[in-house]
Amino acid sequence: MHIRLRLLPVLPAEVLTKAGRFLLISFSLFPFSLFSQIEDPEGIFRELRALEGTWFMPTDRGDRLESWRIQDDSTLVGRGFRIKPENGDTVTLETMRIELRDTTITYSVIARGQNQNRPVFFRLTQADYDGYIFENPAHDDPQKIRYLLLGNRELQVFTEGKRNNRTVTQEYVFEREFTPGAVEFRLRGGINANTLRSSGTLIPLIGATEPEFAWRPGWELGAQTVFKGRGGFVSINCELGLAGKYSHAKSEFEVFEDSSIVYKRDGNYSTIWLTLAVAPEITFKREGRLSLLVGPYFNVLLSSRMKGTVEPKGENKLFEANNDFKKTDLGVLAGLQYKLNFGKKDIGGKLGLRANIGLSDIDDLYVRSTSGTQQSNGRVSLLGASVYYSFNLLKL
Repeated sequence: MHIRLRLLPVLPAEVLTKAGRFLLISFSLFPFSLFSQIEDPEGIFRELRALEGTWFMPTDRGDRLESWRIQDDSTLVGRGFRIKPENGDTVTLETMRIELRDTTITYSVIARGQNQNRPVFFRLTQADYDGYIFENPAHDDPQKIRYLLLGNRELQVFTEGKRNNRTVTQEYVFEREFTPGAVEFRLRGGINANTLRSSGTLIPLIGATEPEFAWRPGWELGAQTVFKGRGGFVSINCELGLAGKYSHAKSEFEVFEDSSIVYKRDGNYSTIWLTLAVAPEITFKREGRLSLLVGPYFNVLLSSRMKGTVEPKGENKLFEANNDFKKTDLGVLAGLQYKLNFGKKDIGGKLGLRANIGLSDIDDLYVRSTSGTQQSNGRVSLLGASVYYSFNLLKL
């Protein structure tokens, strides 16, 4: 190893004294300048977002909790508080912030009744398997704060400081608490419009035309369970509901078996479906109002009736309109949701607009009595759109 030495000019004692004073004042005013630079601060801050949620620790004086939420892409906001066992009231002990500014991550805390209620700042100096260490040597107690996440369920917080020239340490062990913010239970209601979509070729009677379908308004009711992701951008909507889907149909065609049978339909279908859906939801901006959701749905037909002309008539149930469709339907839904509350109370309201398209052939009229594909190559599927409003039951 070769070491290159460089001779420095000798400075007068007065200059050295002034330089020493300057360095001493600089280090006392800016203790953070003593620390080395943290590599990949943006990646470390993304890891710290795992703090989001509420953490609790039972004590003799009541449960102690830390609650963290993501304010924006570079800020975490926290609150430490205690729940009084005698009456359930909450007492705020401290408020905290973790901020990413340029290449520096700082932790600031305002403790109740201390430092004239002004924030004390700590700088992140270490981030590894032993946790995230924030330091401020100019402060007395604490001088170090270490956060250590053990999986997704346990949080350990260690502090170290000086009291009467003695080193004192404290340890807090928190467990993650279920919070309404992580899961939402919602009720949804709205109106829809649906039609039947035909494809393929059907052989009509001479002079007749292909089946004609038209839109009709309907209704829908349902419940949603929403699982919210840590980052605040992605949620999963699981839905169960009922939908009344109506549509107009006009058709006339002939089926040949042992004899010729003429089918006529001219009226409005009234169908009720049990709907199950799983739709990931993406929010365009953290804590934003507008979101996009898209995912598959599965329908089970509960009833089907037609008001209008239904021929042939008779005791044969195959001729009845409630057997015109298959009993299941698989498709895709996609739409937009916008956070909107009516009134002063925040009930987590969302106004939604979505469309759905069936991927299954639900036609059970044209193919059931034919002897070949020549007269049974038609295909019918559902197509619809809906406007609805939902709210979070946990906020009522």
